[in-house]
Amino acid sequence: MAAEQAVKARKRAKRRRGSALEQWDVAIVKAMLEKHDRTDQEILAYFTRPTRSVNHRLIGKIRKGAAHSRTPTATDEELVEFLTTWPEIDLQTGLSLRGDELLVKAREAMIAAVQIFNGAGLNFRAELFIVTAIIAWTYLHHA
Repeated sequence: MAAEQAVKARKRAKRRRGSALEQWDVAIVKAMLEKHDRTDQEILAYFTRPTRSVNHRLIGKIRKGAAHSRTPTATDEELVEFLTTWPEIDLQTGLSLRGDELLVKAREAMIAAVQIFNGAGLNFRAELFIVTAIIAWTYLHHA
């Protein structure tokens, strides 16, 4: 019985992982709510991506002040920068360049490791591959 509860708790934790907005996300949401006439669903579209599913209810809670009330609102400059660079995603993977930075770096490091190993003319290919692969796994672990 305890094992079943542990499995259910792990599944709930897995489901929640990556679904929360970071502080910078919340600051931008607050700025969008103050300065733009957008619905919660329209704002939500800016923050949902394949690796992160955010419920629209959270945007409503931020609007009402029931969630993240202590987080400061983003400045006009930060909001303009966000809107002009959106969507900042890696087109090959669909990962956010800002929110999934470590995953993007892990992928790039592993690609570099394979390219180093497959490259001709290097005497220490295996050693360089191992070091670069460990860097990739470290990025992945931290993500």
